[in-house]
Amino acid sequence: MDRHRPVPISAAIHRRRRLHDIYAAALVGVLAWTGASVAQAPADNSAPGAPLQSPVEIRYGADGISKGTLRPAMSAVSVGGQPYRALVFNGDYDAPLIRTRPGGTVAITLDNQMDEKTNLHFHGMTVTPLDSGDSIFREVGPHEKGLYRFKLPPDHSPGAYWYHSHFHGGAQRQVESGIAGPILVDGILDPFPELKGIRERVLVLRNFQKTFTGKLASEIVTSAPSIRTVNGQADPVIDIQPGETQLWHLMNISANQYFRIRITGQNVQILSRDGNTVTKPVMADELLIGPSARFSILVVGAAAGDHAVELAAGNTGAAGDQYKGARIATTRVAGAPVATRRITSPYPVSEDLATVRVAHVRQFAFQDSATDGDAFLINGERFDPRRVNTTVKLGDVEEWRLYNPSQELHQFHIHQTDFQVVAINDKPVPFSGYRDTVFIPARGSITLRIPFRDPVMLGKFVYHCHILEHEDGGMMQVVQVVRPEDYAQAVKLAPLGGIYGDNQTCAYLRNSGRAFTLPADVQLPAEGP
Repeated sequence: MDRHRPVPISAAIHRRRRLHDIYAAALVGVLAWTGASVAQAPADNSAPGAPLQSPVEIRYGADGISKGTLRPAMSAVSVGGQPYRALVFNGDYDAPLIRTRPGGTVAITLDNQMDEKTNLHFHGMTVTPLDSGDSIFREVGPHEKGLYRFKLPPDHSPGAYWYHSHFHGGAQRQVESGIAGPILVDGILDPFPELKGIRERVLVLRNFQKTFTGKLASEIVTSAPSIRTVNGQADPVIDIQPGETQLWHLMNISANQYFRIRITGQNVQILSRDGNTVTKPVMADELLIGPSARFSILVVGAAAGDHAVELAAGNTGAAGDQYKGARIATTRVAGAPVATRRITSPYPVSEDLATVRVAHVRQFAFQDSATDGDAFLINGERFDPRRVNTTVKLGDVEEWRLYNPSQELHQFHIHQTDFQVVAINDKPVPFSGYRDTVFIPARGSITLRIPFRDPVMLGKFVYHCHILEHEDGGMMQVVQVVRPEDYAQAVKLAPLGGIYGDNQTCAYLRNSGRAFTLPADVQLPAEGP
């Protein structure tokens, strides 16, 4: 087995020193944050806001194509009811929802009306990174257009995903401003016909830094006073009847902030994490939703009256961020009681990768630089898009052991595939489904099993910390997934960017000298204008 030893480095307490305790972590079925005490959300006697508004949708028709245009531009917008100028899509801080389905096609024109370059990443989706697909190596220049078009595999997992800027060096600022939005892949309730017809809600969680100028902050500081919103609204009201079962998709599309959410005095049932349906009943009295994470939950209307949806105060470690608690939304239970819908069907079956033989064990240290407060490292190195750090054979399952010697959380995410958490701090974790993002405890470790099996992921993509300040600071590396027969050549070319170049299939043909056949589920744009 290949063993890549983490490079030892002392943890830096950089210039963003935030104070307070370090969080330890545990994962028992669902993600739970334990260790340091967390202040409760403060009492808020103010009146709730307006009814929750649903995002505008880019929908698919009979042809299965979700076709639309996203126009990022500096615009005058309302952020939680306060006027700001920010970078947003289509003139609205509440970005459009892209709705698609397994086997469907996403065709999005990115019409960049900003004075800076950008791009798009379709977070969590198992789709091609090649050519017009989900490639973070593509950039769309100022006042230029780019087409993103790809087909979802017919067995693509339904649930909550999102899209956002992944322009290296500018992702934190652009996402914090508003260059991000939700995605839903339909079909999450198909295994549970007893839930057919229940009300489905999208709740997009965001954090926007306040400024005195009414403009986007020039430097993002997560601990600074901020506006936390749901669908761009401050403390919206979510209507529900007593006993009614609703499906909520909670999506954290903020750049850096963790949301620890609970509904006062009520448990919820987790149906899906990061677009992956759980394999057994999972209940929770609160949810820790890290940057980029998504939870789809079943909520039941409680006793009549208003019930707070609270965001607890917290911090991410002595070298990390801290922020205050708040009431982020209000559930208003009113009307005639209705019968509660409950799951009676079997849960979908997923393979427990803890029982699978792994092809490689790799080790990665996610580190704060000891000398540069703006630098973040993986195994002692900052991101270099011109080289490949990890080469994987298509079909392999690998074990990745992630270490965090720093005094703050890091949020791991890998593109194009999901993973199973098998241990935290060397303690086994019971299997209940897959994820695509999870935090690495401060001064701790997490062990993952990652399947690189789906041929749609052939190409080059990245893994990184999804605290975007850390990603922009260099805590990101490149992985290429190749056919077994191309492995030796791919390793040889890794220092030069691998066999795929910038994910253009023509680069693969030049480098390999062989014909390249796209996977059947890949759909690229038609040739010509």
